[in-house]
Amino acid sequence: MKGDTISMSAYMDDFSMITIVVNKPFSVSPSLSLVDDNKVVQPLTIDEQEHYHNQMIYKCRTRMPIHLKNRYWVMINESRIPLMIGSIVRTPKFDSLYYDETSLGAIYTPESTTFKVWSPVAFAMKLKYKTQKSNTFIEQKMSRTEKGVWEITLEGDHHLTEYLFVVNVNHEWVETTDPYSKSVTANGVYSVVIHLPETDPEGWNRSGKKINLRSKTDSIIYEVHVRDLTIHSDSGVVNKGKYLGLTELGTKTPNGFHTGLEYLKSLGITHVQLLPVADFGSVDETMPDSAYNWGYDPVHFFSPEGSYATNPYDPSCRIKELKTLIHTLQQNGLSVILDVVYNHVYKREESPFEKLVPGYFFRYDNGGNPVNGTGVGNDTASERKMMRKFILDALTYWMSEYKVDGFRFDLMGIHDVETMNLAAEKLTSLNPGVFLLGEGWDLNTNLEPEKRATLSSAKKMPSYSFFNDAFRDHVKGSIFPDGQSGFINGNHDERIKHQMKHVMRGYSGQNSTFIKPEQSINYSECHDNHTLFDLLSIRHPFEDEFLRRKRQQLALAFTIFAQGVPFIHAGQECFRTKKGEENSYNLPDTINAFDWNLVESFHKEVDYFKQLIGIRKSQPIFLESSAEFLEWIVPDGGLGFKLHLPNTDIKKDTSYWSNALLLFNQTTKPILIPLEKNTWTLAIEDEKYYNRLINEDLYKLEALSFSLLYSV
Repeated sequence: MKGDTISMSAYMDDFSMITIVVNKPFSVSPSLSLVDDNKVVQPLTIDEQEHYHNQMIYKCRTRMPIHLKNRYWVMINESRIPLMIGSIVRTPKFDSLYYDETSLGAIYTPESTTFKVWSPVAFAMKLKYKTQKSNTFIEQKMSRTEKGVWEITLEGDHHLTEYLFVVNVNHEWVETTDPYSKSVTANGVYSVVIHLPETDPEGWNRSGKKINLRSKTDSIIYEVHVRDLTIHSDSGVVNKGKYLGLTELGTKTPNGFHTGLEYLKSLGITHVQLLPVADFGSVDETMPDSAYNWGYDPVHFFSPEGSYATNPYDPSCRIKELKTLIHTLQQNGLSVILDVVYNHVYKREESPFEKLVPGYFFRYDNGGNPVNGTGVGNDTASERKMMRKFILDALTYWMSEYKVDGFRFDLMGIHDVETMNLAAEKLTSLNPGVFLLGEGWDLNTNLEPEKRATLSSAKKMPSYSFFNDAFRDHVKGSIFPDGQSGFINGNHDERIKHQMKHVMRGYSGQNSTFIKPEQSINYSECHDNHTLFDLLSIRHPFEDEFLRRKRQQLALAFTIFAQGVPFIHAGQECFRTKKGEENSYNLPDTINAFDWNLVESFHKEVDYFKQLIGIRKSQPIFLESSAEFLEWIVPDGGLGFKLHLPNTDIKKDTSYWSNALLLFNQTTKPILIPLEKNTWTLAIEDEKYYNRLINEDLYKLEALSFSLLYSV
């Protein structure tokens, strides 16, 4: 058998099984054996063989168990081929043998720094580092523990020391950054040791805990991209597109309208949700204006992104400026939710995960190919013990070091229920008021459906709120322009009206999706897909823009007053457009920038948005889970709901409403609604605020409008 006529590879698939893959069958039964570094030879026997994608697969058994401390070769007659890491790392035994609770990463003190990294499959490991005083890198051998953690301690103060791990895996040496890097150099070339107290901004209380006990239903979430909100030429912000841009006070447009932080403060929202701020790979940090991205392509999960820092070359700068942003928002009464992306990595092959323990941190199909439920080429395996530990460690770090108030989990349905519940338990112990929410879409990943953290698992995950796609789809219709339209589009289908009754109640109860309304994130627009303004422009191309804006305002009223948690995409209140682009994740600022001229043009509509928020926040009838939610009979084309707050101590305050009436008209003509005379007071009518008693028997609900009435 000659090497140029047959190609072969061999993999460890279990502790006593080796898989040999060849491009064509052996003509005669070969002599097979396994040899290690110590020249120990043991024969291999073929247990089974099969054809798979034009290849022959031979499953072979060893007589003695494989030890991962050794390197092995498979002898096939006279040929010797290296034994590579295979699915052995995805066996329960591997997880059991090598799970280690120890702290990982660069553990700093002024006297010394200990470096720890987990790689049970590495044959050898070296630390490659360069201090601030040295212009050259030094390499030192690391020692291995039984659980596969490699470590070394360097004496002295190593704050800002740059480092890599040089690892021998699969018979070759590769360099990798530290998956637990607290900071990195520009574009994540090197990991950096950080003395974290030196990154604390003025007024930062390192020992203090951030405790927020606001109920979820008393929250209004506003989704923001760091760069979008300040990059516009008329933002009045000095540090445009940077963390610090959102900390500047007193910023205004040329015509004197509030922008940036001042604008956020004025809205009445409670939570600012930041699109990903952990280090991502698609923007060159040394030329941040040359590209744009939302940030859903993570590389270093513990380090802030450098393109939002004023100096990406300074590893401390990105930390300090992100802390400054968080601290400033909180000092101005706004809680901070981070959008976190643990379901995939930017490039699997280049990830520290894959370099350190090939095949462990990701899910694979039965043929050994990465599965792609995320749509970006790889799905992380949260159910494996060290990936679960990584997620929990990262979340704990962001909460304790950056003092954030909550987390939004991108594609949470990829993760497993057990990991998410463990995360909730840990985070709640640190902050009882932590806000946890996520996308519960059911994606095609290699995990049993009942274990996935999807919408169908909501009742198993009581600490989490879920983006409610039923609310979205029944209010505005399908996210796809050629899909079914929703209530605000004038869809008269009785099924739509019937489902609207459920979504307005937060889809909670014994036979519903959620245990309680607070699990429902009610939204009609987010960073994904078209903005609502653009979608309505596509769905109603010949309609006057005024009418399309009225439809959008209907969606806003549904979002604010449905039971559950309102979620607003930045700019929704002033008809934000992305010029018809459906998926703007990598499009330029000309598409994505928050246009402050729209705030000026639609300042009355922005004020209306503030009024709706003010009413929701000030009236317990919209917040109390005990409030009764009843259908109100209205003519065709309308939808009505009556809320009633039973007798409670809250009602002793005469300014609180006992009843509220929510009325919606999806038609282009007014409709008449019977009311009890001199019973109701008008609060909102046709996007204006009133406070007058209704003294007629029939109330006229204007075309494409929302009215809010109340009684005390």
